[in-house]
Amino acid sequence: MNGLIVLLTDFGYKDPYVGVMKGVIKSINPKAEIIDLTHMVRRQDTYEAAIVLLVSAKYFPEKTIFVCVVDPGVGSSRKALLIETSHYYLVGPDNGCLSLLAQNDGVKSVYDVSESKYRLRRVSYTFHGRDVFAPIAAWLSRGIKPEELGVRISFDDIVKYDLIKPEIIENTIHGSVIYIDVFGNIMTNISMDDINKIKLSYGEKLYIKIDDKELVCPFVPSFSYVGLGEPACYINSWDYFEIGVNHGNAAEKYGVKKGAKVSITREKLESKN
Repeated sequence: MNGLIVLLTDFGYKDPYVGVMKGVIKSINPKAEIIDLTHMVRRQDTYEAAIVLLVSAKYFPEKTIFVCVVDPGVGSSRKALLIETSHYYLVGPDNGCLSLLAQNDGVKSVYDVSESKYRLRRVSYTFHGRDVFAPIAAWLSRGIKPEELGVRISFDDIVKYDLIKPEIIENTIHGSVIYIDVFGNIMTNISMDDINKIKLSYGEKLYIKIDDKELVCPFVPSFSYVGLGEPACYINSWDYFEIGVNHGNAAEKYGVKKGAKVSITREKLESKN
């Protein structure tokens, strides 16, 4: 084990929840190194948590322990999970938040740690981040084997999300918005590989339809290639197609929400009557 524990939650910073989780981890393993990935996932948005985990994990060393606590079903019959993948360990609720990374990295084994003897002695109904997930991660970082922490189950028996692949029809790519960052940049599920399939080159103008909204913007290396307040589309740092506004908020400007349908093409899309 490398002793690195990475926390991802929707707790924010007003309340003591994150700090208490760290206290539990350090009480069990004083040598544990803890990194905050983010605590500003949209409240109760397990799919957003899954996306953040998916795009971030590859920048961490092998055997990193990711603890995801975006848990609107806390206190219900949902399972608490420990998933061992090809390169990482994932700890969190059985609500899909771990599933995209697990599937992308390759699942080796899955354990139900809901009734683990390594939980805190008293487990509340409303704070499993403190009472279940933090101690499981801490004991794992100390070298306790996954099979000692829980009961092995099948990956088929847990909740899973799928990152739906875009469709390419006659040089038009049809995808969807999967994430909007704090700057209002609109990230889609259209990957760099999808863009390469239709052989787009920098400098080309694209016609983009987002639900019922249409815009034209250049395909460029970054939004800094256009004037202030102007839209641009580019491949973002996670290798996904994104729409931004230079010194602006694209999501607000165009009224875009996560889940919106997106089409991009070199030719203008016809508006529906």
